[in-house]
Amino acid sequence: MIWKIFLRPLIVLACLVALTGCNGHAKEKAELKDKLAKTQAALWETESERDTLKADVTKLKKSLNETESNLADVAQARNNLQEHVKELVKSVDELQKQVDAFTKARDELQRQVKELIMSRDAALVEATNVRIRIEKLMAQLQKQVEEVNGLRDQVETIQLVVEDLLTKLKGLLGP
Repeated sequence: MIWKIFLRPLIVLACLVALTGCNGHAKEKAELKDKLAKTQAALWETESERDTLKADVTKLKKSLNETESNLADVAQARNNLQEHVKELVKSVDELQKQVDAFTKARDELQRQVKELIMSRDAALVEATNVRIRIEKLMAQLQKQVEEVNGLRDQVETIQLVVEDLLTKLKGLLGP
């Protein structure tokens, strides 16, 4: 494409040279030679630029290929990360279910602990009441034991009196 741009001026220049050469003008020939030299210099410069551009295009193609390869790697890495994120989300969901189950179990245990504390407190009140009742019953028992001991002493005294009376009665009635 670039060569087409420079080919046209060369053709025009060649035609001018050919036409001027036929007329025989030395001054025009010198100008044409100068123009030809400038055009050749421009052509060499353009060819040099073309070669540089070709090298740049080759480098850019290579860079594009590397970039496309890197892009494919990045896309694969992105897909891998997305898959990993899905797994993590699934794992988080499972962990949340476990947390919910643990929370429910904790709440149930707290309810049971409250019930046990209330039962314990009621049992402590009942135990205190039973202890007070036992103490009262012990005091009553002690009092009754003392009464029984007093009655026993009275029975023994009465038995002695009865034996003494029986002995006296036998003595009065004779043998």
